[in-house]
Amino acid sequence: MVGRNNVSDDDIRANLEATMARSYKPFVIGESVERPVSIVGAGPSLSWTYQDIKTDIIACNSAHDFLISKGVIPKYAMFWDAHPIISTLFTPHKDVSYIVASRCHPDVFQQLDGFDVHVAHVLGDALIEQVLYEHARMEPMIGGGSSSVTRAVYLAAAMGYRGDMHLFGIDSSYDENDTHVIGSVVSQKKMQLRVCGKWFTIAPWMALQAGDFKMLVPHFRNLGYRLIVHGTGLIPYCATFMDIETPDIKISFYEKVRREVHALILLFLELSGSPQILGGFNARQ
Repeated sequence: MVGRNNVSDDDIRANLEATMARSYKPFVIGESVERPVSIVGAGPSLSWTYQDIKTDIIACNSAHDFLISKGVIPKYAMFWDAHPIISTLFTPHKDVSYIVASRCHPDVFQQLDGFDVHVAHVLGDALIEQVLYEHARMEPMIGGGSSSVTRAVYLAAAMGYRGDMHLFGIDSSYDENDTHVIGSVVSQKKMQLRVCGKWFTIAPWMALQAGDFKMLVPHFRNLGYRLIVHGTGLIPYCATFMDIETPDIKISFYEKVRREVHALILLFLELSGSPQILGGFNARQ
């Protein structure tokens, strides 16, 4: 699968130029913060897992308003999508610090006028390095893949957090007909994905998000981070295959054995079909 931006390159450049034209406080790489942090997405499972959040919070998109409606005030909120719909997903709060991507639509900045806002740049945009160069800005760029929650993991590290990282609301799959805890805000495509015998209903972007998650896990482990994935859904289920703590999904001994057997079967089929190994049935005659 290949991801595409939900706005055109021309729109992103217009957003970037509008950001460069205004006065802003740039995001600054933080010093070491020796305590855990929670990255909070707006997946459906947040409707009940929010009660387990006990750390500093970086809320992504509509998770911001949902948490506040439950009396949980995030320390930070992050917005990075270039689509103008983002400005309709939140109401600013005086006790929240906002980290906003330079690619965000001007409506987002207008909504946040008068609040504590720092601007970060999205590594990966084809235009961002060029625009920063043109404007003589030497400012950090944050990586992280195709979704806000995976970006927020990299952001937390750049902010200096060195403790455990708890991830909430990153289901990456439908719960009945909803993609988000506040309901689906736009029409979404649906597809079926099976992981080791378990079926999930997902939107295409959710598959990309799950792929980004699988790539970031070994990287952050090598950096010494401990990830804990809360909730249910595709990503928490995938996390159980990666020896990541999943408080809301318990894997029985029988299930662990079943997975090992299934993996061995797949390995055998792959080896027996390989043209290079053991003269598999796909080998050239």
